[in-house]
Order: sequence, then structure tokens, then C-alpha cells
Amino acid sequence: MRSLILAISAFACLSSCKDKDPEITKTYGLSQEMMDYFVNYAVGTKWVYQDTIDKNNYDTIVLLSKQPIDVNSGNGTLSKGFELYYQPKKSKDFKVFVSAGNNNSYYVKVDPLVAAAGKIVFENNNGIWTTGVTYSDSIEITGNKFYQVIYSKSNNMYQYEMRIAKNSGIIFFLYSNSNPQNPFGAAYKLIKTIKP
Repeated sequence: MRSLILAISAFACLSSCKDKDPEITKTYGLSQEMMDYFVNYAVGTKWVYQDTIDKNNYDTIVLLSKQPIDVNSGNGTLSKGFELYYQPKKSKDFKVFVSAGNNNSYYVKVDPLVAAAGKIVFENNNGIWTTGVTYSDSIEITGNKFYQVIYSKSNNMYQYEMRIAKNSGIIFFLYSNSNPQNPFGAAYKLIKTIKP
């Protein structure tokens, strides 16, 4: 019994003596612009889309969850961000990960939740969209005008192109449903937003 008590005491001492993460001295948060593009949507919000090719084809995407994520780099730096989970009716479920880095850099990935599938990436460094992201003051999609739009694409077979408008969310995306008769899938345009 005495040896068991000594072993527990030694383990407790080792556990309390091990190195701890350094104290957080820097915290990186998301800019208002990143919040406006990717985060400031209430859980339960629904976006209704119409296919620009087949006008009888609709999809609805619902924001099911939004969770804050804090990443401790271990060097005294904490990066704040969010994970948002979206569920469409027809196209593939996906998550959006939004994170902050140093020097006003921000990284966003749209993940189709399939192993080895590419992700759509949006990157912003000090107020400038980079890494294949295109910014437009305004665009028109089949008669509808949208403002402050960013665009990026990926090589995945699900949501492989997205256009996102500030304070509106995803306004357009290309979706491939792997149907041999229609391998392109759909080109969905936002027609309505329903807030909870």
C-alpha cells in the first residue's frame, strides 16, 4: 500500500512539474470585414438558391451551428476564429473555418467534409485579398446585382466555386452532383435569405 501511495505522489509531482504553455501575450482576432463576410449570420438562417441554368432547380442552405475556436500556438499567441456548419438540401454539407493570424492576416477554408477533397480558400493579408481570391465592387448574376463580392474556387467535386458578398453570405456557387447526364451539376444563385 505504501508503494502505491509513493507512486501516486510521484506521478502527481511529475504532472504538476511538467512544462506548461507560456502565458498568452498576444491575441489575434477577426477584423470586422472578416466577420461581415463569413461570421455575422445567426444560426438557423436559410439561404434559398435557384439554378441559373435549370430554373426549376432550387436548393436551400441552413446554418446549423457556429462555434468559436481559439488556437493556442504554444508560443504565447492565441488566434481566435469560428467554425460554421452548413447543411444544404441538395448539395453537399460543408464547414467554413475562419481564423486570424499575425500582421492582420486571415484565412478561411470551405471544407466539403470529404477526405482528400480540395477546399475553397479565401485569404486576406492586411486588407488585401490574396491567393487566387478576386474582389469585385459589384457583379450581376442573371439580372440580380450584388455588392462587395469575393470569389474563389477549388478542384473539389462538390462546391468548387463560390462568390460571397459582404453581409449577405454565399450568393453563388457551382455544385457538381456527379450525375453522368449532368456532370456540371448546378450553378446556384441566391434569390432569398430567411432569418430565424
